[in-house]
Amino acid sequence: MARTEVTGHQRYVQADLTRLSNEQAELDKEISTLQFLMEQKEETVAKVDIAILEEQLAKAMQEKTALSQASIRHQFELDDLEGQTEDNTSHLEQVRHQNEDLIRKQAKTEAEKDKVADVLRRLLTNLTDDYQMSFDEASKQAHPLENLAVSETKVKDLEKAIRALGPVNLDAVEQFEEVSQRLHFLNTQRDDVLSAKNLLLDTIEEMNDEVKERFKTTFETIRESFKVTFRQMFGGGSADLILTEGDLLTAGVEISVQPPGKKIQSLNLMSGGEKALSALALLFSIIRVKTIPFVILDEVEAALDEANVKRFGDYLNRFDKDSQFIVVTHRKGTMSAADSIYGVTMQESGVSKIVSVKLKDLESM
Repeated sequence: MARTEVTGHQRYVQADLTRLSNEQAELDKEISTLQFLMEQKEETVAKVDIAILEEQLAKAMQEKTALSQASIRHQFELDDLEGQTEDNTSHLEQVRHQNEDLIRKQAKTEAEKDKVADVLRRLLTNLTDDYQMSFDEASKQAHPLENLAVSETKVKDLEKAIRALGPVNLDAVEQFEEVSQRLHFLNTQRDDVLSAKNLLLDTIEEMNDEVKERFKTTFETIRESFKVTFRQMFGGGSADLILTEGDLLTAGVEISVQPPGKKIQSLNLMSGGEKALSALALLFSIIRVKTIPFVILDEVEAALDEANVKRFGDYLNRFDKDSQFIVVTHRKGTMSAADSIYGVTMQESGVSKIVSVKLKDLESM
C-alpha cells in the first residue's frame, strides 16, 4: 500500500476511533444517569417504569460493548496502520538514502566522464598536431603493445628524430599530391612520346629498308648504264661505280674509269677534258635510267676537244624527246646540235639585245 493511501486510511480510522470514543462517553453518561434513576427512592420509581429503565440499560450496555469492541478493533487497525506507516517511513528513508547515493555516484561518474572526454580531446589534438593523423587513420594503424616501456622509448626516439628534421612543411602532403599528379601526367606523356618514337623508329627502319632496297636497285641500274654510256662517249674504255664500305645510305660512291689506251686511274689524275666527259657520262647514264624533264647545263663541255663536243651534242639529241636541255655554251659543235639558239649581243654601248635563231627553220629554208 502506498504511503499516501496508508496516511489517508490512518486519518480515517483515527477519526472513526474518536467518534466511537465520543459515543462511548455519551453512553457512559447515559448509563450513569439510568443507574442513578434506578437508585432513587420511591418518588423516582413512581415516575419511571423499572422495566423500561432496565431495558434501556441493557440496550445501552450492549451498545457500549459493541462500541468497546469496535473501538478495540479500530485501535488494532490503527496500530497496524501506524506500524505500516513506520515501515513505509523507514523504507522511504532507505530509498531516499539509496537515491542520494545514486545521485552522488552519478555525479562522480559524470565528473569522470568529463575528465576522460578532456583527456580524449587532448589526445586527439596531439594526434592531429604531432602526427597529422585522424582517429580513424590511427585506429587502422594501431596494434597491441607488447612492451609499454619499449614502446615509450621508441616514441621518444622517433620524436627526437622528428625534431632533428627541423620545421615541417604543412603543405608537403598537398604539394606531394600535386607533384604526383604532375609526375603521372609527365609519365603518361613520356609513355606516349616513347610509343610515338618507337612507332617512328619502326617506320623509319621500314623506310630505310625500302630506301636501301630501292637505292640498291637504282644504283645497280645506273652503274650498268654508266658503263655503257662511258664507252659510247669515250669510244671505248671502261668505267664503274663502287660503293664504299659502311651503311648503304651513308656510303660514298667512288668513280673508277679507264679511258681507251690508258690504265685505271682516279679522276684526280685525269685531264680536265677527261674529267668533264666522265661527269657528263655519269649525268647521261642517270638520265637514261630516270628521265629528267628539264636540265640546265652551263659550259659543261668547255674543256672538251671538238670530237668529244660532237659526241656531247649527239647525246643531247638522244634525249631531246623526253627532256628539255638549256645549255650555256660558246662551242659551235654544241650549238649545231641545238634546236634553238638564243644569244645576247651589245651593238650599242650599255644596251643588250637578245637574238634567237631556230635551226630547224634555217634547215627548211
